[in-house]
Amino acid sequence: MKNGDKMSKLDVQIFDQTLHEVDKKIEEKKALEKPRHYLGMSQIGEECWRKLFYSFRNAEKRKQEAWLIKTAHDGYLQEDLMAYRLRMLPNIELVTNNSNTVNNILGLDIVSRETDRDQIGFKLLLDHFNGHIDGMIKGLVEAPQTWHVWENKTNEKKFNNLIKIRAEKGEKEALKEWNLTYYLQAQIYMHVTETTRHYLTVCAPGGRQYISIRTEYNRKQAESIIEKAKSIIFDNWSLPAKLSESREFWKCKFCEFQGICHDKDIPQIHCKTCRYREPVQNGENKCLRKDEIIKEEILNIGCNQHIFNPALIQAELIEHQQDCCLYKQGDIFFANCSVSGMPDLHMDKDIEIYSSVDLREKIKSVDNIISSVVKVQKAFNGTIKNIKKEKAWNTINSELKGL
Repeated sequence: MKNGDKMSKLDVQIFDQTLHEVDKKIEEKKALEKPRHYLGMSQIGEECWRKLFYSFRNAEKRKQEAWLIKTAHDGYLQEDLMAYRLRMLPNIELVTNNSNTVNNILGLDIVSRETDRDQIGFKLLLDHFNGHIDGMIKGLVEAPQTWHVWENKTNEKKFNNLIKIRAEKGEKEALKEWNLTYYLQAQIYMHVTETTRHYLTVCAPGGRQYISIRTEYNRKQAESIIEKAKSIIFDNWSLPAKLSESREFWKCKFCEFQGICHDKDIPQIHCKTCRYREPVQNGENKCLRKDEIIKEEILNIGCNQHIFNPALIQAELIEHQQDCCLYKQGDIFFANCSVSGMPDLHMDKDIEIYSSVDLREKIKSVDNIISSVVKVQKAFNGTIKNIKKEKAWNTINSELKGL
């Protein structure tokens, strides 16, 4: 840097080994958490139906980075702080984690989530569509006698934008304009609590600034959300459309399911990605092959009879068989079979046979099932290296083309 130049940002990033180790521990602890086996009411507003389809089936394990986990931690802390501040008003009645109290007050069938936060929870659609609210609140100056669903959000980037939207659109329309996912979350929470008002407090980081907006219940909107959830959970054989055909679209680029969706990667192997799994009552899952309820502790492990749900394999499905699914990819016919299964070779075609483990660990992507690749892979019993697609050449310096 020349003398006299102003430093607009640090030229050197300072590395702290101790805090780096702290971040590693945060990530390790998060990775040990059990995956949830329900579709969340907080996520149902997600624009991409395909992402919800993959998420409900735990098609790929998401590795959360420390910064994202710490953002959630901050949200929990701000929620507790905001609850404390609201309770400073003598007229406020705020119930956050005592389900018996809420049951007595509202007469609702409410369950508590068995976690450290012990939030008030609700279940729909055979208990496969679940949600947890921050609380129920009564005594607001704006509507003293009305019970509201209470939610608190901490949002650094869009806090000032919410202030502007509320001023321009009015309080009742502000949430829908500001964040559609939060708006739809509010609608389903009002529906399950049988209330007509939602009270959202939004804090800037640290809780030094905050704003609130109230939203009214829309029955038609809430019922459409339930229909959406029903489709995601029970329509097991139909893969929803992509949000975008471009893997570089910003919402696709940072999605944990980008590889499966755009690159035809093979999903994880466990009961929820298996064609034999069926969601049944009480939030449980049944193995149609064994005709028994799958224990929750093995739901994300699976067995050697696993065959992928065809909706998760992006190839042309030719036929369901007892122990196999037959597909066509380009000029190759292939079968995904259980370890003990064999396809019915009634077609006058050569058929490549793969277990789910072969597909996931060796083939890696449906795009790798082409004649030249399969021939070499079989000859050397090799594993295909899964190289992600790069941006098109026309987005890169023209001088590099052809090198």
